[in-house]
Amino acid sequence: MGAVRGVLLDESVLLSDDGSGNPRLKPGAEVLLRRLRYSNLRVGFCHHEDLSAVKAIFLQNTARIYSFSCVSLDAPDAKYSFNQLLLDWGIARDNCFYVTSKRHDAFTHEIQNQGWLTDHPECCMIDPLNNIYPLLDRYNIQQLLLGLQELNMKDHCRLRAPHFLKIDNFHEPNLRDQLSEANLSFPIIVKPQIACGVGDAHSMALVFKFEDFKEICVPLPAILQEYVDHGSLIFKFYVLGNNVFHAVKKSMPNASFLKSSSEQAGSKPIIFDSLKSLPVATDDQFSVGRLQADIQSLDVDLIQEDTGDHVIVDLNYLPSFKEVPDTDAIPAFWTAIKSAHEARKTN
Repeated sequence: MGAVRGVLLDESVLLSDDGSGNPRLKPGAEVLLRRLRYSNLRVGFCHHEDLSAVKAIFLQNTARIYSFSCVSLDAPDAKYSFNQLLLDWGIARDNCFYVTSKRHDAFTHEIQNQGWLTDHPECCMIDPLNNIYPLLDRYNIQQLLLGLQELNMKDHCRLRAPHFLKIDNFHEPNLRDQLSEANLSFPIIVKPQIACGVGDAHSMALVFKFEDFKEICVPLPAILQEYVDHGSLIFKFYVLGNNVFHAVKKSMPNASFLKSSSEQAGSKPIIFDSLKSLPVATDDQFSVGRLQADIQSLDVDLIQEDTGDHVIVDLNYLPSFKEVPDTDAIPAFWTAIKSAHEARKTN
């Protein structure tokens, strides 16, 4: 691959919603665009034709402000490839960096079958993209977790997923009914549907009443998830190949404590970034302080105190394994890679 000469940014990494259907740039996007404007790179925005007219106009106007181009990803005919699109744009495939947070099956197929991997047969794809995609979207993660009920056994603690609801707008007229149908009661954690790869993927809120939805700016679409009381402790399980490691960490206090603290602060929703700070209980006082909150684990267990249920609330791909000693994690990591490589060579 030659030097990168162009950057093509998909609208999915640039645009968010203000909660009322109006497009805006995601946090940090303006800084990135200013830097790209004064680089020596050819820069463009791209989108599919199914993008709403309002967002398409906003994207085109933003591109014009920064002197970038704006192109459509939709092929004029079946023979038109992504490589041809790049050539028409003025950049060869090997010289362009394409950035997206969406799943594009056609492009994935082309990358795997006509692109870099085909040109480099000495390389092995350890984790196929199709296996990774479900863990990049919190709605898909919730769908995966619903399968936990099939693992339950009689006379054992129940393993389950949290109750959840996907929404596209905080002002949906029948939102109350949807919450009831999803078996959701307050407090509720609000998370962006996009689980990683963008700056605001970890911007979350804890809401205590229906009116709180008007005061939060969590990116949409969003996942409304049941808040599970777990005694301020979280059990994290890390998986590396056939090895499983676990750690116990401090976490958010129970709902009654959070609600009382919120009322003392004016009954406001709690806004936080789950990678930087979490609402934690310290010496019976509520604070939103810095917690070493690496939630990028393969899976997380919470024990619901009043029922004893084990609730897995999150799954993440390629975590940091920061709670696992390097003397254990590094050998396990390389063993997992070598095992996967050997398995794929024989298939």
